Amino acid sequence: MKKINLKLIGEKCFLAYLYFVMTWIVLALGVQTYFVYLHFSGQDEKASKISNEIAWKIDGRFKESPDNIWYEGKQK
Repeated sequence: MKKINLKLIGEKCFLAYLYFVMTWIVLALGVQTYFVYLHFSGQDEKASKISNEIAWKIDGRFKESPDNIWYEGKQK
C-alpha cells in the first residue's frame, strides 16, 4: 500500500515539474516572439527600453537604484 502511494506521489511530482518546465518554455518562446516582432516592426527602441528596465531591476551593478531588487538603502 505504501509503495503504491509513494509511486503515485512521485508521478505527481514529476508531472508538476514537467508542466512547470513546459510552461517556462512556452513563456520564453512567447517573449522571444514578441521581441522578434518588435525588431521587424521597427520598434527597436521599445525593445531596448524593455530590456534595459529588466536589466536595471535584476542586475547587481545597479543596486544603488531603489527600483533594483538588490537595493539596500531606504525603501521608497
